[in-house]
Amino acid sequence: MGEFLKKIFNQLKEVFSKLDKTKKIITFIVLGVVLISFIVLFSVSGSKGNIVLFSDLTSEDFGQVTKKLEEMGYYYTTSGTTNIFVRPEQREMLLTRLAQENMIPKGIPGWKLFDLSNWTETSREIDVKYMRALRDEIKKHIESLKNIEKADVEIAITQDELYKDKENPYTAAITVHLAPGYDKLSKKEIKGIMYLVSRAVGGKLKPENVTVTDDFGNIISEFDDDMDKAKAEFSLVESRRKIEEKARVQLLRDIREGLERIYSADRIQIVRLNMGFNWDVVAEDKEIYTPIEMEPDNPETPYSERKVKDSFVVSEKSTAEDFQGHGWNPQGPAGTESNTPPGYKASDDQFAKYNKQENVRNYAINKSLKKIQRDPFDITNLSVAIAIDGNQSLPKNTEGDYDMDPFKQPVQIPLSKEELKQAENIVKKSIHFNEARGDQVAVENIMFDRTKQWQELREEFIKKERLRKTLLAALIGVFALVLGIILFRFVSRELTRRRRLKEEQLALEQQKMREAALRAAEEEGVDVELSLEEKARLELQKNAINLAKERPDEVAQLLKTWLAEE
Repeated sequence: MGEFLKKIFNQLKEVFSKLDKTKKIITFIVLGVVLISFIVLFSVSGSKGNIVLFSDLTSEDFGQVTKKLEEMGYYYTTSGTTNIFVRPEQREMLLTRLAQENMIPKGIPGWKLFDLSNWTETSREIDVKYMRALRDEIKKHIESLKNIEKADVEIAITQDELYKDKENPYTAAITVHLAPGYDKLSKKEIKGIMYLVSRAVGGKLKPENVTVTDDFGNIISEFDDDMDKAKAEFSLVESRRKIEEKARVQLLRDIREGLERIYSADRIQIVRLNMGFNWDVVAEDKEIYTPIEMEPDNPETPYSERKVKDSFVVSEKSTAEDFQGHGWNPQGPAGTESNTPPGYKASDDQFAKYNKQENVRNYAINKSLKKIQRDPFDITNLSVAIAIDGNQSLPKNTEGDYDMDPFKQPVQIPLSKEELKQAENIVKKSIHFNEARGDQVAVENIMFDRTKQWQELREEFIKKERLRKTLLAALIGVFALVLGIILFRFVSRELTRRRRLKEEQLALEQQKMREAALRAAEEEGVDVELSLEEKARLELQKNAINLAKERPDEVAQLLKTWLAEE
């Protein structure tokens, strides 16, 4: 294949070389045009076509959307006056921009937002898109009602929390614009809208968290009915119960913390703490009269200088009248007979005496008017039952250590009456004990059952003893092993040294015997045939003797090294 292409290339090269200059230029131009045509063709065929942004638009929506796209400077194409097409990479961005400008045509979005999806979308973007689609679908559904012309729907979503008690519910705000001819919505219709929105969003949006307002901003979803009253009463009862429980827990913690500082925590057991509450609202008006303080007390002196007075005179009036002489008997009109009885006329000449004295004094006193509003609740009674354990411990031996004998009973020392009385007084003071309102406090000494505690303590002691013995045995074993190894090496080295000395002594004796035999043979003139090993030994011996004579220092150093290694 390569040779074939090479052959064709050579032929073309040969043909091109035979052309004149004009033909070569024409050939280059034709090839360039063909190449450019192919590039344009591939680029056009490889580009993506426009996709639908909105379809089936009304003429009014079509005009508004196209005008907004022209203002924002985006490219688009149309099909008639109902369809708008845009580039695929710009569709999602255009939907977002149009939604921000509130230019999404009525009835177009909703679930159609999911017709196209982008693989780069995050889960948060998908959630926002879902909520937008859901909001538009709810809006379209509400606007389909005949008595509502337009509706605005806003849903506030919250992030999911790890703990359920920390989750915040969804909330929704609905603004409705009534159609011409309708004045207001009935309660049933408003409730229908609230439940419609709640069921559409899901379990996190409760109907009571949906607020419906009219086009003037008035809240029309707040109205009272029997169910709402029952809910309010239930909520009131629940809030009171929480307050009562909080107060009870706080008092219980205060009592426990106070006693645990005196006794250990495991010796205190608050059996029960009951508190009665009165939630009656009481308002009281008081008129109080107090003495007038003439001179205040000096707090720096040990005695009191305070002087008071019940009242003092602010004004005084005195009147005195005296009269003496004959009295005057009134008669009737002139010329008429008097109607005075005869007896009274006979005493008319008696001498009369009259005396009158009148004293009026106005006193000033201290007067104060008070309007008292009681606390939200009053504690009607308190009852506390507390059990305190005595002093308990295991028996001890003569060395002062705990005796772990399971058959011996623990030592139990109960609290004295004085100690119980002191504990009772402490509790009474801490709860503001009031016998008049029926408060009750019981503090008893009860020996707690600590059988399990003693058993665990004994088992722990037994485990520690076993561990201690095991460690001691292991330590002794390791010491014995190390000692055995040392003894074994010492004995081995000693046996090796003795065996080597014995071998050296035996070899020395054999050498002496051989030398003696050789000397005897030489003296007798007998030729002795030596083995190769004996010849080598004699040769090595002669060389060693000669070396020792020539280099005695090096031989001595070599012998020291051998002895040190042994």
